[in-house]
Amino acid sequence: MPLDLLGTTAAGLAAAARAWFGAGQGAGAAPALHRAALREGTFAPERHGLGPRAAARWRELAALHLPEVAAEAAEPGPHGPVHKRLLRLADGNTVESVQLPMGRGRTSLCVSTQVGCARGCTFCETGRRGLLRNLSAGEIAAQVTLAHRARRPDTIVFMGTGEPLDNFDSLRQALAVLTDRRGLGYAQDRLTVCTIGHVPGLRALRGLGWKRLGLALSLNAADDALRARLMPHGARYPLAEIQRALVDYRQRANLALGVHWCLLPGINDSAADAAGVAAFCAPLGRVLVHVIPYNPGTAPIARAPTDAEVAGFVARLRSRGLAVRRRITKGRTVMAGCGQLGGAPRPPLSGPSPT
Repeated sequence: MPLDLLGTTAAGLAAAARAWFGAGQGAGAAPALHRAALREGTFAPERHGLGPRAAARWRELAALHLPEVAAEAAEPGPHGPVHKRLLRLADGNTVESVQLPMGRGRTSLCVSTQVGCARGCTFCETGRRGLLRNLSAGEIAAQVTLAHRARRPDTIVFMGTGEPLDNFDSLRQALAVLTDRRGLGYAQDRLTVCTIGHVPGLRALRGLGWKRLGLALSLNAADDALRARLMPHGARYPLAEIQRALVDYRQRANLALGVHWCLLPGINDSAADAAGVAAFCAPLGRVLVHVIPYNPGTAPIARAPTDAEVAGFVARLRSRGLAVRRRITKGRTVMAGCGQLGGAPRPPLSGPSPT
């Protein structure tokens, strides 16, 4: 099977090229081919000084697998549009990525790590699909390459479809590819992995020794009973065990661990819930709680909270000494908001744009 250029670091490709070509001309093209694949999404050996025989050999041994942009949707906003892409993979399965404006000209790209998700969270559209398969490292990195061709995202968040730590091997390789200075060259602190609390995965992630890699926990309930109801397959690990794993994960004092709270009116927005969040966060060191207003999908379990309800819960958290960020709702009208990926778009997605 040809080597997937988008799932390979520059060093990995160079080593493969030496094995294929020895010290010949074909091996010398590896750095340029790698840069073009990751940054431009192109694979054209003939453009890099190779003769017909060497170029043909490269095409036999390596391949570029960019997903098809099957459809796109955009929601306008004051800082620019939320841009959602529906990507068709080689086997016909689809995933989604979303590029979000973050103000001051910056954007963040939300990428998927699985087709569907096994965790079945009741407030998440993806969970209704179940898990179909894991993505390869190249399929994960390809989402960044596609976005990069139009506009380089400033940050990458692994918060699309799937639980990243359920697909750890592909995640680890994708992180290596994205941070490769000879490729896309992202700094560790420009990448954030979001998990529901996969304890073995957290330990494995810490084992990489990436001290500046961002991490976020999708918490949503501060007691095990409610969490089991909202996240039936995500409650495999008790909150106390997740808490210990997060304490152990910290490798630098100034890491701002993200704690995500999908605010569901009448379900997890009480004063007792706020106290539970504070108790959970107390031993974790520096924490930033992200309050995310619920985005109803095709089978909502609650209504969207009002601005007053969101403000009230944020105030309760802050009164307990927590640093809190209220997430501004983005992408809800095109099913691109948190928890909406994998659902039927509203309105229908358009075909891909010429760009």
